[in-house]
Amino acid sequence: MEEKLIHPTMTPIPQLFAQAENDWNLSSLCQDLTSAKQQISGKPKQLTPLEITCLRGLLCGYSPSEIAAAINREVRGLRVDLSRGLYRYIEVLTNRPFNTLKDWREVADWLAKANYKHNLSTLNLQNNDSLIKIVDISLEGSVNLCVIDLKVRNIGNQVAFLKNAQFLFHHVWVLKSWVLPEVQKYELAYPAAPPMSVQRSRPVLPSFDYPVTLPANFNFDIPLPLNFVKNNYLNTETEIIHLENIKISQCVSCNDVDRFTFTLFLPNSEQQLSSQKHSPYLIRTSYIYHFKLELIYDEDNKYIQSSDLIILLEPKYPENIETREFLIESDSQLSNEMKKWSQQNLEFLTEIAKIKSVMSSSLNSLIKIAVR
Repeated sequence: MEEKLIHPTMTPIPQLFAQAENDWNLSSLCQDLTSAKQQISGKPKQLTPLEITCLRGLLCGYSPSEIAAAINREVRGLRVDLSRGLYRYIEVLTNRPFNTLKDWREVADWLAKANYKHNLSTLNLQNNDSLIKIVDISLEGSVNLCVIDLKVRNIGNQVAFLKNAQFLFHHVWVLKSWVLPEVQKYELAYPAAPPMSVQRSRPVLPSFDYPVTLPANFNFDIPLPLNFVKNNYLNTETEIIHLENIKISQCVSCNDVDRFTFTLFLPNSEQQLSSQKHSPYLIRTSYIYHFKLELIYDEDNKYIQSSDLIILLEPKYPENIETREFLIESDSQLSNEMKKWSQQNLEFLTEIAKIKSVMSSSLNSLIKIAVR
């Protein structure tokens, strides 16, 4: 088939791909993908006719094999072209980590989340579809186990089946604290997590808890994904630098509610960090995670995102977090290394305090000390 397609509104293309024009903002999408391609190549390149045709096919739900058959191309070569080109442009456009788009089915899903698909929410309700809303989200637990308490409501007319939860990480910061010798004898146990008070006419207890192990590094043997920590540099962009996908199974009837939780913690095999040898003080490492929680439901992959969440998390240490030092005065007699850690901690906490988000109580307490 001879392809002379230059602009996404021109033909000929296989008629079975034409539905993409009706369902998607194709003109804007092609323009933005062109910019992404130029960003990768560093040259003023346009999308090729083949790339536009493949994009249309993927948006219509056709696999690379079906697209190859429709345009009379060899399927293996087409898959290579997609992997080297279109998939990489889509990652840049949607602020996803490089080489994370592995499945052609994710193309339409990612671009829909980036708002390139025409809004069909009103039509969905008219068709008696399900529609999930997040009623409330809170952070409970302790500095070792953070519990995300999530309450959702289905305002649609069909049962909603929640099947995936994605943790979309924007930043992570690493704080250093220390225990001086005279403080070590005042070791305290961590307090138990506060009870979750429920005051409703009909109590809604959590239906299920999903454990989630978060990545960590430094003294851990488990490396963070590339560019996750970014050398403790405070990155104010809201791009997604890491994604954790959790399989869930929650059913919410029409005009009904549900409540479930996620318990976040560091790896069990790495619960105790070692101190530096020949050091007069113990060194501790804590992590601050900034992320959103995205729930994906039903066979058409509808989704809903939470507000920004920021938590403080660390391994279980012998002493209470309140007996450790995160900040010291500039004229302190302590080492320059500790003064450097203190200054970094202060800068991070001051900037984190400016982010509009739901924060864990332990992080709030630490921020109050830093910005007082």
